[in-house]
Amino acid sequence: MRNLMLTIVFALSVSARCVKRQDANAASPVLGKQAAKQAGSQAGPGRMLLSTDDSGTNDSPTANDSGTNDTQTANGSATNDTQTTQTTGSGAPSSSCGSMKGVCFNSGMQPSMYDKMTTASDWITFGMDIPGGPGSSRVQQNHIPMMAFKEHVAAAVKLVNGPNPPEWLLTFNEPDFSYGGFTPTMSGKEAADAIKDLLASPGSKTKFVAPATADPNHPFLEEFFAACKCKDFFSAYNMHQYNPSSATIIGNINAYHGKWSDKPLWITEIAPGGSGCGMGWDEVGKFMKEIYKFAKGSGFVEKVFWNTGNQIDPNDQNVCNSWLVDAQGKPGPLLDKFEAIDCS
Repeated sequence: MRNLMLTIVFALSVSARCVKRQDANAASPVLGKQAAKQAGSQAGPGRMLLSTDDSGTNDSPTANDSGTNDTQTANGSATNDTQTTQTTGSGAPSSSCGSMKGVCFNSGMQPSMYDKMTTASDWITFGMDIPGGPGSSRVQQNHIPMMAFKEHVAAAVKLVNGPNPPEWLLTFNEPDFSYGGFTPTMSGKEAADAIKDLLASPGSKTKFVAPATADPNHPFLEEFFAACKCKDFFSAYNMHQYNPSSATIIGNINAYHGKWSDKPLWITEIAPGGSGCGMGWDEVGKFMKEIYKFAKGSGFVEKVFWNTGNQIDPNDQNVCNSWLVDAQGKPGPLLDKFEAIDCS
């Protein structure tokens, strides 16, 4: 997204947010401003970004923060052993949706924002921490952490083997694409090498979600699984989708499942991206209802995370009309529609 906030800490750090893409091919959305760099490709949808030196501790303290922020080292480990309370990530059921209905948050997220989404189950952002946390018990209970980059592997090993291991851990985020040249990329073989320590020491209580590529058709997963021999290590696949047509997105999801059909599928980023900010709130609400109805009835989609929970750049055509609360946490026109979604 535009106006990306950057911080340099030994190596590049990028503050947590989802960055969306799209190209002229409606079936394969890619980053709007970066489309020229992806000419000829079918680079897929959005990307969440996180500080590449994340250590699994809160790195976004606020004025009322509890003071658990840790000083971090270049290798991603924290100099303070205090750990953020991790949770089951099982989510509170939202009517007939069960634990299907999740939310993806971006930079500027505060825990109180999630508390306004009373029918949501799980929530995610780009790291293993709760920004501005710890927040309410519900915020802590329903947070699913993410090991976005290879720099986070050591912290992930520490987390899953610690006193409060999460039920789920998301792994590498869009290793096939570098946003603006700022975020690191990896080949499947490089990712297989990077994840070795986690494969060797995964703890006993955490389940893992496979990496999500920017382009659902990218050969990264085939190369990754061939090199790591770890396909059975993962309990779910992961996909991102942005398109103003719910029918196109449903077709893309079905095609992906046709290729990767031996595990449940998570959609960790989804929105009617590419609408040019022209979709009205009622139309977005209809799109949302169609996506969740499909997911619930599919028999293979396990979780769908709506992007975005919090408003970011009002001019970004991918999430300009999909936010649930504004930057100050005030409910937007879509929040009631999201709350009413029952997946039927």
